[in-house]
Amino acid sequence: MSLLFGTAALRAETGAKATDNAGRAQLRLAVQGTTDRSEVADLLTEFMKRNPDVLVQYSKVSSTELFDDVVRHSGARGTADVTWSSAMDLQIKLANDGYAAEYRSPEADGIFDWARWKDRAYGVTAEPVVMVYNKRLLQDGLVPKDHADLLRLLTDHPAVFRGKIATYDPELSGTGLLFITQDVRVTTQTWKLVTAMGQAGVELYASSDPMINRVSSGQLLLAYNVLGSYALERAKRDPDLGVVLPSDYMLLLSRIALIPQSAPQPELARRFVDFLLSRSGQTLLAGHSLGSVRSDMKGAIPGYADGAQALRPIALSIDLMTYLDQAKRHRFLKDWKESLHGR
Repeated sequence: MSLLFGTAALRAETGAKATDNAGRAQLRLAVQGTTDRSEVADLLTEFMKRNPDVLVQYSKVSSTELFDDVVRHSGARGTADVTWSSAMDLQIKLANDGYAAEYRSPEADGIFDWARWKDRAYGVTAEPVVMVYNKRLLQDGLVPKDHADLLRLLTDHPAVFRGKIATYDPELSGTGLLFITQDVRVTTQTWKLVTAMGQAGVELYASSDPMINRVSSGQLLLAYNVLGSYALERAKRDPDLGVVLPSDYMLLLSRIALIPQSAPQPELARRFVDFLLSRSGQTLLAGHSLGSVRSDMKGAIPGYADGAQALRPIALSIDLMTYLDQAKRHRFLKDWKESLHGR
């Protein structure tokens, strides 16, 4: 489904030429993303205020739909001017395989090196990977401070957490696979944590939202490796939801934006990417707990006291494509299942 932003929305939906309130023709910019509309509405509105000649059509699609659409339109006029996805591996594959146009944004020097890949892909968010817990049901002494503390608590208090802990299923979720493989890159102690979660009867999910919902309701006490942007936004209005920003290390996911070679409006696409990376665009994203990739803005994660040394950004690199190789993916998931079941 797509959502049109701007005064010409109704006319554009019916197929008529888009015009603004003064009757001037407007160009249409098609953006496809995996981000919820509620998180991008003010960003798109502000972009159009600055670009009154542009009407933005935003479509929320799955990461695989987005990938397939870009590949399908190779060599022809496509349907998207900008694609913007949390599936970091698939976005880098598009860029690596020649489907992304090269563009050196004037804002590029203001963002961290890990958020850029060959002027073809840009990370536009810095989202923490966190734990969430039920503040009403889990007493302070049983709230983990970091990954090692969670392992200790699961080992020392098995009865408390049995059947009450959740995490991603890496067999069903590309995001879950990304998070757990990055955990293993940081420390091999992750395998002990996987075993401990298995012994606690961990429930596995394909996305963050149901985990957050079940922790909030009290069906679960704690969920591990939840996408922090969703958790932090929910916690603003949910007094029962606590968020743990791990103090030993914290992964940062970045939603990657690129301009397909097949973009119908490449000049508009470049304007939009510049805005995403600008201080104004980054401030609007940070307002939805999506974090900033700019090196000249304070703290990617508001309230994270442990500092930059504990942050582990998932860098834009070809390493992200490792588990698109089916043999490597199969081997990793085999290790995951063996650790989960204590074999």
